[in-house]
Amino acid sequence: MGRRRRRVGDILRLSASIAPAALTAAAGRLQGLKRLLAGSQEIVDGLADIADRLRKVAAPQGEPFIFTTALAENERLLRQTFQDCDDVKFRKFTTAGKSGLLVYLDGMADVDLLEKQVLEPLLKLKEPGQLADMETIAGRVLTAAAVTVAGGAGPGVESVLTGNALLLVDGLAAGMVVGAVKHVKRGIQEPKTEAVARGPHDAFTETLNDNIVLIRRRARDANIKVRIFQLGERSKTAVALVYAADLVKPGLVAEVERRLSRIRTDQVLFAAQVEEFIIDHPWSPFPQTFVTERPDSMLASLYEGRVGLLVDNTPHAIVMPCTLPSLLQSAEDFTVQPAVASLIRLTRYIAAVLGIFLPGMYVAIVSYNPGMLPTSLAISIAELRARTPYPAFMEVIIMEVILELFQEAVLRIPQKIAPAASIVGGFVIGTTIVQAGLVNALLVVATAGTAIASYTMPSYNLGLALRWLRIPTIVAAAVLGVYGLVLAYLAIVIHLCSLRSFGESFLGGVFDVTAAEDMQDKLVRVPVPRMGSRPKAFGPQDRSRVGD
Repeated sequence: MGRRRRRVGDILRLSASIAPAALTAAAGRLQGLKRLLAGSQEIVDGLADIADRLRKVAAPQGEPFIFTTALAENERLLRQTFQDCDDVKFRKFTTAGKSGLLVYLDGMADVDLLEKQVLEPLLKLKEPGQLADMETIAGRVLTAAAVTVAGGAGPGVESVLTGNALLLVDGLAAGMVVGAVKHVKRGIQEPKTEAVARGPHDAFTETLNDNIVLIRRRARDANIKVRIFQLGERSKTAVALVYAADLVKPGLVAEVERRLSRIRTDQVLFAAQVEEFIIDHPWSPFPQTFVTERPDSMLASLYEGRVGLLVDNTPHAIVMPCTLPSLLQSAEDFTVQPAVASLIRLTRYIAAVLGIFLPGMYVAIVSYNPGMLPTSLAISIAELRARTPYPAFMEVIIMEVILELFQEAVLRIPQKIAPAASIVGGFVIGTTIVQAGLVNALLVVATAGTAIASYTMPSYNLGLALRWLRIPTIVAAAVLGVYGLVLAYLAIVIHLCSLRSFGESFLGGVFDVTAAEDMQDKLVRVPVPRMGSRPKAFGPQDRSRVGD
């Protein structure tokens, strides 16, 4: 108590001895100090803003930021990147006295794997020396099989969005990607459009890794190469380029890569988008790439020296180059006897011609050249047409419109009522329209034959091309009769001769006398033991099929 009284007395004597002017000056200096502190805080805030801008400037192009040694700063930048993404989870933990962070996407990452092979080893860790760098953590601490050091913030963010996990540790300016993808996907099922009776019954799915496995399972060949790219500025869709390194034509892989690198779009959702970017003639109705959902068909194409593309989220593969004979081949051809397969192939070629020209032939003969028919048939057709009020051209157009509407309806309606729609459509097209007097029965037969001919095409895209080509041939026949059909035929042949698929003729060397060996697997199919050489049309490095 006495000591406190002495201190108060000293303070009173000191304040009494200081002049009032000195007190005023001290107050002024105090206010100046406050202003300096406020200014320094503004400077600190400005430096923090400049640091953020410099960090973005220092980040490589295409990356949002760069990792720092401060875990709190890395977490702040990641949370800012994943703002309003409530499905992105941030799991904090402490290991060997250091803070750690695990970032993953809920629903796409395997949480059980992360707990057992990432979090459990780290939480049990006691030696700080094993956290010296990411390589040491991957080699000595984690038990997960797929671990890679992230090259930057961009790959780290992409890895989280693809279903992997991103691991960060305080004091390390790097991240680690842990492979933990586990999401809902469709299982391997039978082909929808290329079903066979005796061949394999598995088809590609929407998952890229599963599709690559389907190829690898069939060929234990180290020459089968798989290179993965990303397309789409926003979607970042994975695309796999697959080829046989010792067979593919020199320069073909580089040409495909060049065309893929020219793709400038923000989204790639399916393989058809990629196809339109890389083909030579986008306005041609004919498909310039071979599209298949069968892994065995794609592998057979690779061993002919061609290149394949697998696009994530698409259950089809793109094979190039493409020729017309390859579009008219089916996997079923190699599961039946060669004589039967040859007859079926010849039937497809005839069906392709009928699918284009049969309606036009009807218009040309009925309208301009009825004398080409036997007299009895011409009289019968005249009697049938006497009941219809429209000319032959209008009859064909009416039938084509009804047929196209019916085909589109069957594709779009729910599967459960598709049989009922087929019955209704067949009744309308086959019976009612004839009884109503809109068209005659012969035209119904011709239209049905045309539709069936287009359905026999192994390639769905080729069938669509035949449907499109029917319209100009009908118009040409209506204007010039048989001469119009001949001109339409010549125009189609000239167009086919001008088409190129990655530098190769679309006709596949049909007019090349030096490629006579290729005929063994075009119009006909010879027995497999006699197919000793690969097609010259695709330019393989090794044409021999007999091996070393």
